[in-house]
Amino acid sequence: MTESDDGADAALRAFAVAAIALAGLAFCVMAPARFLDDRLLDHEWSILRAFAPKPSADEIVVVGIDPATLDAIAAPPGLWHEPLGLALARIASAHPRAIGLDYPLPERSFDSIHPGLDRALFVGLAAAAGNGPFVVSLNIDARTRAARRIHTPFLALLGEERLAIGLLARDDDGTTRRFSLVLPTEDGGFPTFTGRLCRALERQCSDGLIDFALGAALRYVPLKSVLQVKDPALLERLFRGRIVLIGETMPYSDRVAVPVNITAWEDARHDAPAIVVHAQSLRTALAGAPREPSRPLSVLLLALGALVFLLRDWRLALAAAILVAALAFAGATFALRAGVAVSIAPLLATLALAAASRAFRARRAARGTPNIRHSG
Repeated sequence: MTESDDGADAALRAFAVAAIALAGLAFCVMAPARFLDDRLLDHEWSILRAFAPKPSADEIVVVGIDPATLDAIAAPPGLWHEPLGLALARIASAHPRAIGLDYPLPERSFDSIHPGLDRALFVGLAAAAGNGPFVVSLNIDARTRAARRIHTPFLALLGEERLAIGLLARDDDGTTRRFSLVLPTEDGGFPTFTGRLCRALERQCSDGLIDFALGAALRYVPLKSVLQVKDPALLERLFRGRIVLIGETMPYSDRVAVPVNITAWEDARHDAPAIVVHAQSLRTALAGAPREPSRPLSVLLLALGALVFLLRDWRLALAAAILVAALAFAGATFALRAGVAVSIAPLLATLALAAASRAFRARRAARGTPNIRHSG
């Protein structure tokens, strides 16, 4: 082979490597890349949650409206003015750091059904508002996407500064992996439940990926227990200085698909009560959401993955691709624990393409080799 042939072959290989890297870069913006990245992210969170959870400075307590609470209260949920007001007053008396209520407030007065209902709830709301940061989620109509009314006296007490949108973001597969501090509206934007609480507690908040490896399993207290406790000292041990979030914890309603269920009071499953997802989102917002690496690093990873094509033996190229993919997943998992979310789906696609291209070229070369027979 002449020097010119060697030069042409080297140029061809360099072109092939560049083409494979560009194909991986183009894969970044495709739907399959997002799907694969989400699936890989779910596995990374599961591994971190099981083997390397991160400590969380905040303490959040979930007060759940569960089946036992439903059975213990004689009135239908729409007339829970007295128990809900009492629970809010008792929680506020323990001086928590903040209170969040993710439960629909009445749209109108029910005093005509039972005199004193409105006042009972009003007293509880006032106690919660007087304690410190207090946020109530707006009930959004699924048909009109507009916020449902809140009875005027309750709305006047709360004011806009204590209201928030309780919707959670969902990816294309219906799973919640990300959160926002503000949602766009016709008027510009309105804080989410997490955003309103975080801004009331801290000046610096960040949104993005929910960190499912952050913090221990959430503390849980059924609403029924709050209503039954008579000892103020016990209430203080449960709630003093903590963030208390109140919401439904039913097994089959108001639930959200998640990569990891961080509840300690439920069997392992891949969905969680919405109030739990709000709690983990708030933890993440206060601690800082995982950030994405710089674009040059992503391009460098793709270029390194494309270099697998230069290995002359396709078996060696395949083994190298598998090894690099495993190392990339391990590295991405470690990076995620450090607070950096590395997208490796484009790299995996680049490695697969590089190994497949090398195998195709080897097979084509083998077919082109003439069969030479030797005569005696």
